[in-house]
This record gives sequence, C-alpha cells and structure tokens, in this order.
Amino acid sequence: MELFEDDVPVVLIVDDSDINVGLLKGMIHRMGYLGKTATSAKEAIELIREELPQLILLDIVMPDIDGYQMCEMLKANPLTRPIPVIFVSAAADKANKKKAFEIGAVDFINKPLDYSEVLMRVSTHVKMYQMQRQLEENNRRLNKVVSEQAHKFEEEQKRLLKAIAKMTESSQYIGMGNHLDNVSVNARLMAQALNFTDEYENKISNSFVEAIEMAAAVHDIGKITISEKILNKPSALTQEEQDIVNTHTMRGDEILKVAYPDMETNGFMKVASEVIRSHHENWDGTGYPDALCGEDIPLSARIMRIVDCYDCMLGERCYKKPVSREEALLEMEAGRGKKFDPYLLDVFFKIEKQFKKG
Repeated sequence: MELFEDDVPVVLIVDDSDINVGLLKGMIHRMGYLGKTATSAKEAIELIREELPQLILLDIVMPDIDGYQMCEMLKANPLTRPIPVIFVSAAADKANKKKAFEIGAVDFINKPLDYSEVLMRVSTHVKMYQMQRQLEENNRRLNKVVSEQAHKFEEEQKRLLKAIAKMTESSQYIGMGNHLDNVSVNARLMAQALNFTDEYENKISNSFVEAIEMAAAVHDIGKITISEKILNKPSALTQEEQDIVNTHTMRGDEILKVAYPDMETNGFMKVASEVIRSHHENWDGTGYPDALCGEDIPLSARIMRIVDCYDCMLGERCYKKPVSREEALLEMEAGRGKKFDPYLLDVFFKIEKQFKKG
C-alpha cells in the first residue's frame, strides 16, 4: 500500500449511484484534486489497499455493506483511521448525522449537492489532513534526530567510562589482575539473569545491562587517590588506614561527577555513580559510606557487592591468598542477609558456574 503524493490530493468517492459518482468526481476535479470512484464498499476497500486517499466521500446506503459499517471498519484499522470521512447522503436527518459523527466521520454533506458547499467542506478537511500529516512527518523527523543525538550521547558516555576504566586498569595502586574484566562480565550476567526471575522479569532494560557492565569496570576508580603504600601494604591495616581506604567510594563518585556533572538526569551515568559509591553497602546496613540497608541500596550496587566480593575471594591480593571456589561459596552463603541481598544471592548461586574467573 502506498500513499498518494501530497501535492495532488486524492479523494475517494464511494456511492452506488453512477450519477452521484460522476457529479462528485467532476466537482473534485474542478477543485484541482484527483477523484477515485467506487460503487460499493468492497470495491472501495480494494482501492484503499492499493493507495491511501486523503479524504473519503461516503454514501450511507450501498448494496453490500452500508456506509456506517464501512466507516467503522476504516476507523478500526490504524492505517486508515486518520483518513477523514465525510458522509454524503440525502438521509440528512438528525439521527443519521448523530450516528455518522459518533462512528468517526468529520462532516456530513446533504444531497442534492451544492458545489460551493462541497468545495468548502472538502477543501477544509483535505487541508486539515495535509497539515496533520505534515505535523506527523515533522515529529517523525524530530524524533529521529533526538534518537540519533541520544545514541551519540550514550556513546560519548561509554567512551568516557572506558577512558576512566583505562585509568583504573593502568593504576599502579590497583594490582588486581583480571578483577575488573571479571566483575564487568559477571555483573552483566547477573543483570541479564534477573530478567528471568519472578521479581525482576522484564524490568531489567538493555541499557541497564550495558550500564552496569561499564560501571563495574570503574567501581574502584576512587582508589587512584589512595596512597600506594596503603593499598599495597601486605599486613593488616590500622583503623586510620582502613578509614582512608574506605573513602575511595566517595572519592570515586566525586571523580565521576567532576567528569560528568549532570549525571542525575541520565540513567547510564547514574548507574555508574551508584555502583562506584555504594558497592560496599551491606544489606543489613553495616556498610559504607552511607550505611544504607535493604532495598535502599541501589540494585546496581547490590549486584556489584556480590560479584565484587566473590571475585576478590578467588583472587590473590598483597594482603591475602586466594581461597578455593568451595570456600568462597560457603563465605558467600554466610553473608546472606548481612552483606548480600538474599534474593540476588539465590540468583548468584544459580548462575555462578557461568562466572568469569581467574
């Protein structure tokens, strides 16, 4: 099905009287429009399937289905619903006019026909239809531009996070092997898996999945502000040293906000901020920096808490040896309802074998 050219408006005339059809077609051509004709609803529908008119002049009484039924069919179809329908009939009593407008007609022309009346009503509704189509086209183009700009905007954010992730990777203060790669992959797996659970089914968007994957790679960016001497200390930290390390969540969040001050209005960067600031919050409220608890902790940070802790247990650090997978799983279970969201932990146990390790 194709649209007629806007510069030559097409009017479809549907009437079972050859005389009325000829008369209306002549009037339509005098207006500078192109008239198409059908003597039954069936014939009219076939013409509409081939080409969409910009206006339909419709008689009420016809041999197969009447004009009311045809109008209802047109208004029930999203493709033909916008086409204005004008009833043209000698049955111009109040009840017929009321019914015509109730089922979606835009106007009613009485027979016998008066050219000046037909000209006024037809030209008015053709112009209104053209204006509506032009408005829709302008909106479509605007939406396309907005969508393209939004895509570019998102790509810019991704590049920014990747650049920050590279800073974290190359930092001499964070000797964590494949930790950043691991948690990025595993955070994505967790987010995707949640979409198949009763609690989060169809609530996890693709943009959230992409955002948490990128955010996981920069979750410890604040550690570049912490002394290498403290981060690489092989023995237990003093309370003062631990307090300094704990500031990496807030410092990381500050770095991101300096780089991207309008993050609160953007979901992608907001996820990154949540992960950076809140990945050390505990389900029971004993974490830092804000002592959040339960579902007050952002979902992204609750996911990150699980994947980060698990990978840290399996990896070697300057202050600890790696533990076995079995030991790590026992430790994860011990943190149920304390460090970890119990519901998310159940999901973790179901997909843990798919996690990237090593």
